[in-house]
Formats: sequence, C-alpha cells, structure tokens
Amino acid sequence: VWKEEMEAIARDLRGWLRHVAADDAWEPRFFELSFGLPPAPDRDPRSDPDPVRIDGRFPLRGAIDAIDVHRQTKVLRVTDHKTGKDRTKTPLVIAGGSVLQPLVYAAVAESLLGTPVGESRLFFCTAAGGFKQRPVLLDPATKRLAIEAFEAIDRAVEHGALAPMPAEGACTWCDFRPVCGPSAAQHVARKPQAHMTDLIWLRSRP
Repeated sequence: VWKEEMEAIARDLRGWLRHVAADDAWEPRFFELSFGLPPAPDRDPRSDPDPVRIDGRFPLRGAIDAIDVHRQTKVLRVTDHKTGKDRTKTPLVIAGGSVLQPLVYAAVAESLLGTPVGESRLFFCTAAGGFKQRPVLLDPATKRLAIEAFEAIDRAVEHGALAPMPAEGACTWCDFRPVCGPSAAQHVARKPQAHMTDLIWLRSRP
C-alpha cells in the first residue's frame, strides 16, 4: 500500500511539473510566501512576519502557495493549489464563502509586493483533479465581494452567531462530520432565522 501511494504521488508530481513547464508565458517567482507567520525553512525567504491588513481592517496570517510573474506585462498571478477533485461551480467567485483564497491572496500579494495581480486561480494539480485550472475574475465588484464576506464573518464573530449551515451535499466530503454528527442541517432549521441573515446572503454569492 505504501509503495502504491508513493508511486501515485510521484505521478502527480510529474504531471504537475509538466503543466508548469508548458505554461511558458508565466515565470514562477514566489513559493509559500507567508505573512504574519514566523520564518521557517519551507517558506519563501521574502515572506513578511507581520500580518497583512485587508481594507485596512482585517489582519490576516497565512501563506500563498505560488506567485508567478507574466514575462511580458509583469503583472502577478496567484495560485492556490488543490489536491482533490474540482467540485466548484461556474461562475466561480467566492462559492458561497467557501472559496475565499483567490481573491484574498490577490489582495495580500498586491499589498506585500506592490504589483498588480492580473489573475488568481485554483489549480487542481493532481490526476484526481484533472490538472484543472479555475481562474477567478478580478474586478472591483468581485474584490468588493471578498470584503463583504469578511464583514459578514466579522459580524458573526462579534455577535456569537456561528451556527453551522452546510451547503447541500457538503457534509458528504467534510472531515468534521464525526464532530457535528449527521444532522447539522436539521439543527440549522431550529435556529432563529434572524441570526442567519448574513450567512444566507453569503451562501447565495457565486
């Protein structure tokens, strides 16, 4: 079993490398560029130990998987790698609040590097994901949507309104199902709906 799993990982790595090598319009530049995290050997040496504030209000910590530079225009492309299957829907912006990385990482990259981000994407970089790329549109409206999602999350934390509200079918793939149990959706139905306004709005965003 160990040998088969290691061979599968090696095949995925070779497939990922072929796709990166064929994408000659972009030059890989930053890898595991972190912000608000202490230095570590596996992080980009150009990382920033201080948190990055989005919209001047929301301090964030994390790490961006990869950032490329377009060889001609010099704009940036932010990539968030995914190892599973692509279950996202079209159009993809924030997927009801479940996919915030492309827009958030684009804002962080612009703040850290002082260079505009021209593209932000999910890259399903394994055979299971079909090596599929899902770019997210970057325009003022979609960037504002990410801020509005943060505002909704912030209000929920402030008021303690953190009721679970899984999307249809989401529990099938969730690692935390043993914690929540099989009846999370039924629990939500018994919560005061006034507390769910922000979450309902967030779930309706593409």
